[in-house]
Amino acid sequence: MSDIKEMSHPQVKFYTKAGCHLCEEARDMLDDIAAQTSYDLTEIDIRSDQDIFEKYRYRIPVIIIDETIVIEGRINYSNLARAFHV
Repeated sequence: MSDIKEMSHPQVKFYTKAGCHLCEEARDMLDDIAAQTSYDLTEIDIRSDQDIFEKYRYRIPVIIIDETIVIEGRINYSNLARAFHV
């Protein structure tokens, strides 16, 4: 009798735009976390869609894990790591 469950990686959406220094810092933190745990990342430039731009323009970077906004704006590593349970 096998007790192995199908493991799925968290689905992470990262709202960003070029030239955003807070976004660059957050991207580096995501890379650091990727070394500790697996996740599927979708990086979205807010300028690619007018509705997304209006929603997130003053909030980026925004990181969503499994459809829940977990962190936005000025991000510190410990809070982001906690969101990923690492």
